[in-house]
Amino acid sequence: MKIGRKLKKWLKRVALTCLIIVGVIFVGWLFFTTNFWNPFIHYSDMKGGIIYCKEPTNIIASNVLGFDEVRGKIYYITTNGIGVYNELNNDHVFILHKEPSNEIRINDITNVYPEFSRFSDSEQEVWKSKFYADFRERIPIEEGNIIKFPFFFSSETRGIYNLATGSKLSRIDKYKISKNIFYNVDFGSITKIDLETGTVWKYYSDKLLLYNFSSENSELNTSSFKIYEDAKLTKEQNTDKMLKDKIR
Repeated sequence: MKIGRKLKKWLKRVALTCLIIVGVIFVGWLFFTTNFWNPFIHYSDMKGGIIYCKEPTNIIASNVLGFDEVRGKIYYITTNGIGVYNELNNDHVFILHKEPSNEIRINDITNVYPEFSRFSDSEQEVWKSKFYADFRERIPIEEGNIIKFPFFFSSETRGIYNLATGSKLSRIDKYKISKNIFYNVDFGSITKIDLETGTVWKYYSDKLLLYNFSSENSELNTSSFKIYEDAKLTKEQNTDKMLKDKIR
């Protein structure tokens, strides 16, 4: 009888220990597979940049360019607007951008997001701290940061975006800032943004494309590359012409 009781106690202890170990592993798995305080909320760049809760079909935000978590709230930026999702009570505010009818005014949130006041006072302060940070204090600019509002450097897509239009201006490659001008060298073009006026220039160069492509491919067929080169630059120029940004 005593042996039977001891065996039962031992089995209970083993079972309890196994449950604790499984629980720790499960909690650890949830913690390390999410970017957020709520372990059931996840970000997936494989599904077009979405933030979802529990199931990928339960979408909180899509086309996400960047996000940050502040005091249990997810502040996110998309190609269509900005939003705040409260992980504690599931309150959700999303505000669409409004394409300015005139020249983009640098550092003017309400011009881009007319319904900005829908955010609470504390949420507005968080957004302003992100959008109005002096870019001079953040050189080199970290990925996932505002260059100067409304121009955004997305770490998720490796691109420069104009948040006022949702347009991708260029892929990020090599960049620098000099005298309030942001320069970025892409695969076959140079993008120049005046951070005082918001004016965007873009220069297309087959020589630049050839240089970058040659550095990645030592074996080039000249005639076939010329066809590739022309098609690549033509496609980029046509894409830029369709943007609502005034690219000069």
